[in-house]
Order: sequence, then structure tokens, then C-alpha cells
Amino acid sequence: MLQNNDRNLRRDVLLTLTILAVSAFLRFWGLKWGLPNDLREYSYHPDEFLTIGAAFAIAYLGHFWNPGFYNYPSLYLYLSAAAIVACTAVVRAQLSPAMVYLCGRCVSAAMGTLAVVAVFWAGSVLYDKRLGLLAGTILCVAPLHVQHSHFATVDVPSTLFIALAMGFSGRIYRQGLTKDYILAGLMAGFAAGTKYNAGLVVLSPIAAHFLRSDLQVSYSRLRGLVVIVISAIAAFIFSTPGCLLDTQRFIHGLHYELRHSASGHGLVFACTGNGFTYTFWHSLAPGLGIVLTCLFVISLVAAAVARDRCALTIGAFVLPYLVVISISQVRFARYTVPLLPGIAILVAWTVIAGRDKLRNIGLVRRLGKASLLSLCSIGVVLAFITSLSLNASLSGQDPRDKAARWIFANIPKGTTIGVIDWPWFYSPPYSKWAGFGTLPQRQKATKKTPYDLKVLLSQSDMWRSLPKWVVISDYEVEDALRLVGCNKLPYQQRKQVALINRAVNIVRKKYTCRAVFGGSTGMINWNKLPHDMRYTNPRIVIYKLGD
Repeated sequence: MLQNNDRNLRRDVLLTLTILAVSAFLRFWGLKWGLPNDLREYSYHPDEFLTIGAAFAIAYLGHFWNPGFYNYPSLYLYLSAAAIVACTAVVRAQLSPAMVYLCGRCVSAAMGTLAVVAVFWAGSVLYDKRLGLLAGTILCVAPLHVQHSHFATVDVPSTLFIALAMGFSGRIYRQGLTKDYILAGLMAGFAAGTKYNAGLVVLSPIAAHFLRSDLQVSYSRLRGLVVIVISAIAAFIFSTPGCLLDTQRFIHGLHYELRHSASGHGLVFACTGNGFTYTFWHSLAPGLGIVLTCLFVISLVAAAVARDRCALTIGAFVLPYLVVISISQVRFARYTVPLLPGIAILVAWTVIAGRDKLRNIGLVRRLGKASLLSLCSIGVVLAFITSLSLNASLSGQDPRDKAARWIFANIPKGTTIGVIDWPWFYSPPYSKWAGFGTLPQRQKATKKTPYDLKVLLSQSDMWRSLPKWVVISDYEVEDALRLVGCNKLPYQQRKQVALINRAVNIVRKKYTCRAVFGGSTGMINWNKLPHDMRYTNPRIVIYKLGD
């Protein structure tokens, strides 16, 4: 018996270390994608300049207590600032822009890796180690989690605190010690201090508190809730002190994000139909894999039917968060990232623990444990292959850099080049700063490039004189092509759609394609990926008049 226990322990340790190693490999491989280089001084991710700029201000511009930027909470900014300071101390020199960005990305990759370990622990607390290992494996290979662990953004870091909050929620349900209430509240507060709406995970410990069978006295119920809420508020204030020190700017940043969610993101998500359908089909399916997404749907039904208390504890966060992001008019795939720890645990529960709980349910009786496990195994393998393919696009030369080098080699300086819109993250770097920052910054930089860039959408008659060259990124035209004939758009957007389609038709008739960069890699159909999963590989087409 003792020998069997030793073998089981060694097996569990080996499996855990394997998952940890694979997680770290997937998240750190390709971490240098899109960093500043000899062509540009900015990252190709459109949001990193905000987070890294705020982190740099914390580290070196005296903004420690008040970053001055509250579109995102401050915990990730503080962690990135600490990484920048530590890196500076190690190299003992001023960091290059690339190194500053890389510091923030290392924080994301490390927290993404630790989130896998936290999900393994949470699954083990809620159920057992077998289930924890499967849940950790699912999150380990989830393509959306893997890819966004490479970016200096807040989505993946929030999953570490979400998973920890779920684990302590399991401890509340299992034993209900005061320290578990405190720690669950603290983790929920830190989740909110990383990504505002991730704070909804506080509903998990609250649900665990009410689902405890030994709670009979109303005073005990009230005390536990108070401990959770006070701990969460304290952690949020500690992680984002500006909410008290600069309340007006904090409210402004929070209001901006709420207004953005309600008003939409230009043409990107216009006429995309039902938000719940979009979340499952266009975000979770490519971000998790169609097989694992189907198992997630099954797990939601199974949890409701079986009324498994631990599954309901996870669902107390997953369902409200799912509703919040699905009713939003901004539907980036990354908004589903905080769901992934809960999804991993629920799917693992359905596959491993669900059979005994659900043996009287026809669907599960027909499928059987072996079938569910086989489906899950297929889903994990497919997700792993997809993650490898996504990482492959991170490790090579970026198509925008390739396009820029081709332009510099084949188009003389001073030549007029037509572009659909003001250059941004999706455009070749025509100069060091041409695609950096806010719209006014980009407009100013565009006028200082070595080429005469003609922004076609800003011209009263954009085709009065045809430019000899035109460069188009798929990000500039894909939504306008999709929205042809959509009558639900407001006037300004209908006008924009018409202008872009006119431009595309003229280019197709009068220009010849001279070079194409990006847009396809390996087994992935990049055209089917969500908007923010294609940041790493836009399609750039260079056209020449006539020929």
C-alpha cells in the first residue's frame, strides 16, 4: 500500500511538472513578437502602449500612487513596473523600448503559467487531483489563453486571481474557515484590481458560503458575507489606490470603458447578431476549440440538472460574466479569457466526476464516461495543435515588417502611396512612429513619413488623381466588405462602408497586385479567427497602378 501511494505521488508530481513545463513553453515561446526594432519604436499590439506607458510612468515618472490612467485597474501596471525596475537593476543600463515591452509581457506569460497551476489546485480542492489535472491541462493548451499570455495586457493576468478565488471558494464550501473567507475575498478583489469585470468572481465565494450545508444561523451567514466583501474591497483599493486618491480620473476611465461597451467599436462588431451566439461561436469556439466549447455547453446543462454544489459555485461566476460580455456591443474574443479557468473546471467535472452524478440523465448515459473522455482528449489535442500554430506566427518575421522592407526596397522615397485609413497597428511601419498611439498622434506621424501617404478616406474626392501605389491591410476593409447591404447602420457608418467598398472596387479594376504578406500560416484559417486573435498576422497587399 505504501509503495502504491509513493508511485501515485510520483506520478502526480510528474504530471503536474509536465503541465507546468508545457504551459511555460507555450507562453514564453514567441514572446518577442512585434517588439520595437530598427523599423519602429512601438509594439504591434494596439493596447500595449497604454499599459506599458502607465507602468513606465509608475516606475520612473513619480506616478506610483496615481498612474493617471484608469481605463484598466492598476495591479497589472504595478507588477509590470516592478518587472521594469528589476530588469533595469539587472542590466544596470537604460532599457530599450523593446526591453520595456518585454518586461510587461514576461509578467503576463508568468501569470498565465501560474494560472494553469492555480486551476489545477482549484480543481483539486473542489473535487480531486484527477479532475484538477484535467482542468489544468485544458487551460494549459487553450489557444486564446496561450496567445494572449504573450501580450502586455490585463486579460490573462486576471485569470490567476480568478482561479485562486475559485479554489478558496472550494475551501469555503469544504471547511469554511475564516482564513478561507478572507483569502477568497482578497483574490476576488485582486481580480477586479487587474480587470474590472473580473471582480464578478466574488460571486463564487458568496455562492459557496450559501451552499454550505452546515450554515443554519443567520448571524453566521451575515458574518461570512461581510468578511468576503470587506476583503475584496480592501484588495481592490490596495491594488488600485487611485480609486480614492484620484476619484475623478478613476470615474472618467471607468465611464469611458462602460460607454465604449455600450456604443460599440466602429464597424468591427456592427451587425454581428445575437451577443450570446457570437460569444460561443466567434469567441469561445476559435479561442478554446469547437470540441471543448461543446463540452462546456454540456457542462452548463449538466451542472443545472445535477445541482452539483461545487459546479454551481463555479457557475455563480461563469454565467453572470457570460451575460455581461454577451450584452456588450464590443465583443473582442479576449473578453472571454476570464471565463477559461471556470470553463476548464466545469468541463473536467463533466468528463470525470459528472458520470456518477448524472448517471440518470439520458444524454450522459448514452455517451458514457469513455466517450466524454475521448471527446475531451480530442479537444485537448486539437487545442494544443492550434496553440502551436498560433505561436509559430509569433516567432517569425512579422508580415508588416516584411511589407515595409519590400516598400523601402522597391518604392522610391517621396512617392505617393494610397492607404485606406490612417496607419495603425495593422499597417506596415512607414516610419518609426507612423502606427503608434492615439488617432491624433498617428495623424501627426503620418505627415512625417518619407512617403507621401494619401489617406483615401480623408479625401473629399479620394480618386481624383490616382496614386501610383496602394497598400491595403485586411483590417481596413474586411468589415466594410462584410457590411455591404446592411441597412441597420447609422448614416456615418453606411457612408464609411460605401467609401471603402468604392476604394476596393477601384483598386481591383485599375491596379495590379505586386506583393502579399501574411494572412495564412500552417493549418489555421486566419480569416475565421476573431479580430484580436489576428493581431499577429494581418494580411498586407501592395498594389501598383496599371501593369
